Amino acid sequence: MNHSQTPAHVVYRPSQLFGPLKTLLAKSIALAVSCSILSSSAFSQDSYSQDTNTDDGFKFEVIEVTSQKRVQNVMQVPITVGIINADLLEESSSIGLADVDKFIPGFDFSDANVTQAGVKIRGVSSPNISVGGDPSAATFYDDVYMPRAAQNVVFSDIERVEVLKGPQGTLFGRNAATGVVSIIPKKPSDDTEGFGKFSWGTDNLQRYEGMANVALSNNLYLRVNGLVSLQDGIVQNTAKPEWNKNNKIWDLGDKNHKAARIALLWDISTGTEFQLSLDLDDLNQAPPMAIGLSAYASHGGTQPFASYTENDVRKGVESRDMYGVTAKFIHEFDDNWSMKYVASVRDWQTVNREDEDGTADITRYFDTSNNEDSDIFYTELQFNCVSARVSAVTGFSYSKENVTQTSELNITTDAVARIVTQDLNNEIRGGVAQQIAAAIGGTSDEITQAVFGPGVTFDAVVDSQFSELGLPMDHLWNPGEWASALNALGYGSTITAALGMPGADLNDGLVLLAGDAIYEVVSQTLGVPEIFGPSHSGQFWQESVNNTGTFTNWGAFADVDFAINDKWHVIAGLRYSNDEKDFAWYIPETSYAAVRPGVSNQLFPQVDISATDSWSKVTGRLVTNYQINDDNFVFASYSTGYKSGGFDSLTPISQADGQEAFAPEDVANFELGYKGILSDSFITNISYYQMELDNFQVAVESKQPGSTTAVSTIINENRSINGIEIDAKWNVSDAITVGIVTDFRNTDADRPSFYNAEGELLDATSTSSDNDTNYTATLDWFPDSKYGAINVHIDYVFVENTNAQRSDILPFQLAIPEYLSDRKNLSARISLSTNDDSMEMAFWGRNLLNERYIEGISNLTRAFFGTSFARINRGREIGMDFKYNF
Repeated sequence: MNHSQTPAHVVYRPSQLFGPLKTLLAKSIALAVSCSILSSSAFSQDSYSQDTNTDDGFKFEVIEVTSQKRVQNVMQVPITVGIINADLLEESSSIGLADVDKFIPGFDFSDANVTQAGVKIRGVSSPNISVGGDPSAATFYDDVYMPRAAQNVVFSDIERVEVLKGPQGTLFGRNAATGVVSIIPKKPSDDTEGFGKFSWGTDNLQRYEGMANVALSNNLYLRVNGLVSLQDGIVQNTAKPEWNKNNKIWDLGDKNHKAARIALLWDISTGTEFQLSLDLDDLNQAPPMAIGLSAYASHGGTQPFASYTENDVRKGVESRDMYGVTAKFIHEFDDNWSMKYVASVRDWQTVNREDEDGTADITRYFDTSNNEDSDIFYTELQFNCVSARVSAVTGFSYSKENVTQTSELNITTDAVARIVTQDLNNEIRGGVAQQIAAAIGGTSDEITQAVFGPGVTFDAVVDSQFSELGLPMDHLWNPGEWASALNALGYGSTITAALGMPGADLNDGLVLLAGDAIYEVVSQTLGVPEIFGPSHSGQFWQESVNNTGTFTNWGAFADVDFAINDKWHVIAGLRYSNDEKDFAWYIPETSYAAVRPGVSNQLFPQVDISATDSWSKVTGRLVTNYQINDDNFVFASYSTGYKSGGFDSLTPISQADGQEAFAPEDVANFELGYKGILSDSFITNISYYQMELDNFQVAVESKQPGSTTAVSTIINENRSINGIEIDAKWNVSDAITVGIVTDFRNTDADRPSFYNAEGELLDATSTSSDNDTNYTATLDWFPDSKYGAINVHIDYVFVENTNAQRSDILPFQLAIPEYLSDRKNLSARISLSTNDDSMEMAFWGRNLLNERYIEGISNLTRAFFGTSFARINRGREIGMDFKYNF
């Protein structure tokens, strides 16, 4: 029995909680032990794919997966699993999860920020920049859990990708509340083989990939692979700010990613092996896109697909330096029993410094930088027992993660002066309102209309008087506006008298003549050091949130598959999970206090606090499946999942004041599935599910009362999701296969009240939405040719846009057609391989229809700078591949 691969992307069989953990584990382990007594007939499967022939001679590739921590035929696994094998990765020119999500219904992957990527399964995703939280779907690479910034890895020399949908807590544990993505690299073998592959394409795409596998001795094998992927951006960045003289100015969409892996496999003896691997990852590319949508941006913010824009972000970059070391020991005790032990250490440092205003306006400059330095130790011990009637797996997992995150918010002093300007405008307007209220005897519209006439509101009168004073100011460094404000405050005559001009009005000429002097006088008079003059222009004001944390997770699990007879199986499993998190926030005073003593933070209050919390949960699954005949298989399952609570890095809490961490997620999922071959040429997977998700951790852009800016904040909402997923392929002939994947999903959500990005309090809402129409259609054609093997692959993706259904969408977003347009993507690849398969040449195209759309909009700085920005997709791409195998 070969258990050299661990579960990846197959659907789990649900388990139900049957009582206290000790009792259940004891019963499960006892049942597992009995498997060696019930039968000595164990199965052994060393290959991972095989062909199934139908009566008409058609062939279907049947892939064996390890999604249940057992080697199984994917067509006989009682969970909903999406598989991307090495051939499909090749034919679709895919090097990441964002390239293959279209082939799996109910699965989406967003990598606009490589270091803050988001897995979405069945409409549920929880990406967030906070290291204090976790994704709702877990990602594993080579049997090892991958946290947040580490989960987006480059595909090089990959065996397959498995996407398991629904709660997978029983076998995978940590953060597998809605599913699991498992990426399985190829392992060393006793073959001497290798390849070199070169790709060129649109936007100066250059991709170089290679692999070599050699036998160092009769039982020691080495496999080495590497990949370099480079591509120019799609929007020229024409900004040339002074502060970027010695720093690279990236065009928007520039890519630069390198990865390598070295794996050594030692066949110690028959049934015993040890593998040691090292993987390296180096990312250094343009920061995430920020194409301005405001009047202050290039083209007035009305042309998101223009050839150029201006992003003046200082030292903008997205980078990740990561390595991981993994050791595996696999041993077969006898025909029934085997074990696997995995231990891994992974370390990474990331920098994601990006523009947050989408302009080159120095008075609206705002950038953020998410800097992370983290490491994790992960280990798992697993025992497997297989007999004629029982297949059992039990084990223990443990992980400890140390995180350090610094979230920088950088603004120019010019931008700080704009924030101060808004505060002064509000103060002056409040004074005007008080004067008018005193004069007319109140603030109600009824009193106002009695004095000024029908239809006149109190706010209209205040605004009119405010305007007559030459206000509001746009920026206090505008001499004329500053003079008007000081006259309105009653300081004008005092200042002109001090200048030796008693009785004169303060005007822009006098302000210019005095330079910073008048600003300093007002600053000292009001006791507001944040008021300073234009000589401070062009300097940087930084505020930072510094987080540290230690997260410990451990779990014990047991899962038993019992064959009632040759056709009917029942599976039960349980896991106990325990999470502990220690977290700290340190927010120092602004860096500009060193230049101007006395200034205080404008964005975040100074704090130095810490918090700790722990969560535990028993999750499980109960599954039954029935093999109707050789070609048809049905299953039903009930499973529960869990994701621990956590802390929001940008929202400090004080447990002394009764504040708490955000709540853990709980998931319950019922599922019915069918897998089968119909009419000898039609293979299909259909599943129906109902999922209840409590305390879903949603990240929203929220501007709290008294806050200057919106920040990413976690809120908890409840969701009820039900849907159908279909994955079907039809062998039209020996040479043609067509396929379609699609899903239909309805989501009911109860969202609590929260402040949106503009500071408006949105009431608690209950909404119901459909995912509408979305599908991927594929065609593969293998025409006969005497010159070699020809393969034509075509796929078409359609996704109906649902942005208008979002509860937090803003009116201006509804007016942007490209943000509401459906997504259509036609891609194709035609390849020719020599008869001996030593060489292959291919031509390919992506987004051949050149569809353009806005992938996302950020409103982080809209409330106080009036700025928003967009992220757009890449247009049509064409290219060619050349591969040499040896």
